[in-house]
Amino acid sequence: MAVRAPQWNDTLWVDSPALNLVELRGKKVLLDFFTYGCINCLNNLSAIKQLQNEYPDLRVIGVHTGKFTREKESASILKAMKRLGITYRVINDADAKLFDAYAIKAWPTMVLIDEGGYIIGQFSGEGKSVDIRKLLKESIFKVSMSEEETVSIKQLHYPEKLLCTEEYLFIANTGADCIWQCDYNGDILAIYEGLYSPMGMAFQNGTLYVANRGENSVVKIDLSTKKKMKVLEGLSAPYDLMIEDNLLVIALTGSHEILLYDLNEQKELLRIGNRFEALRDGDFETVQLAQPSGLSACGDRIWFVDAESSSLRCIENTQVKSYIGEGLFTFGDSDEKKILLQHPQDVVCGKIGDGCGGGRLFIADTYNHKIKAYDPESGTSMTLLDNLHEPCGISKKGCELFVADTNAHQIIRYDLSKMRSENFNIQII
Repeated sequence: MAVRAPQWNDTLWVDSPALNLVELRGKKVLLDFFTYGCINCLNNLSAIKQLQNEYPDLRVIGVHTGKFTREKESASILKAMKRLGITYRVINDADAKLFDAYAIKAWPTMVLIDEGGYIIGQFSGEGKSVDIRKLLKESIFKVSMSEEETVSIKQLHYPEKLLCTEEYLFIANTGADCIWQCDYNGDILAIYEGLYSPMGMAFQNGTLYVANRGENSVVKIDLSTKKKMKVLEGLSAPYDLMIEDNLLVIALTGSHEILLYDLNEQKELLRIGNRFEALRDGDFETVQLAQPSGLSACGDRIWFVDAESSSLRCIENTQVKSYIGEGLFTFGDSDEKKILLQHPQDVVCGKIGDGCGGGRLFIADTYNHKIKAYDPESGTSMTLLDNLHEPCGISKKGCELFVADTNAHQIIRYDLSKMRSENFNIQII
């Protein structure tokens, strides 16, 4: 028996006039229940875009039911829509009324409504476009391709990750699908195109490794020849990389794992995490992660931030231990005794002897718009930078921190010795 879709009266729309379900009678409607911090939701966006291109008569409505405080603000959702290229209208379901009315149990969930206003399908998780197409083909749609907005590779467009090496600053210009290779004077020396939502990077022996999140792969770029080659494919949303002793470490946000890959033997060694999204410490097989998003080595330890559990965690020997964070729904903004983060997406270690901040960890506390410094020995935290715009990436060279202030389309340089920040001006030479 078909169920009539609940109405969405008195809902808050993100930067668009209210639209009633009754006004959409005669059209099929696809509701996408999502949050912009959920990696599985982001993985669904390309499938939704393809459905829009194939079926232009299909009306897509996003229903953003935020988990984090930051995600419940309409201004934040609007910025995320622009960053992610979401062009359809979005409801801010901050109080979860529609989430409950449609009996949604997980992000992402898509609900297909027919021309008469009845629910004809509900699909939780990723990879459901085949099932949705089966229902859509019951009606005749005009098939066409829509034109996409052109983004210049010569402008910063939602940069998300950074990597400092001795000579170069590499910038993942994520929104423009390219990598910038800069010097520390701010000159762009090269631009590497042909990527899809590039994220974290690692560098070794003249080769740049890139987490190519949009294609679920890791590619390497030979800086001398500019040639690209895939190293790994079939990954689940690789977000960050690091290299230690020919060991490539990959943060897989989609499967909630950290992968260790031997570059010499060209083979996978092991995975840390049991693929269940949670915060649970322990050995590599039983530990549970929640969207590991940033990696950094410090001595014999590998530090990482888990975005969905708002945590800072450490890999040492064969164990994972949490230093900040208590669970998926414990988050906030505090540097006091109970330290709280909100969806952090990167971390960099101040290695002892590298200039400044030896032993401390510098965290891109993304949804709090801050950069924080954490001392694991004393267990204390302090805010270095605030009033940013969802900073997603951070890297360090000597006494200087470089921050990808993502939603502001800019790079910030912070001098730890002077406790002073400035915009890092970049120009093409």
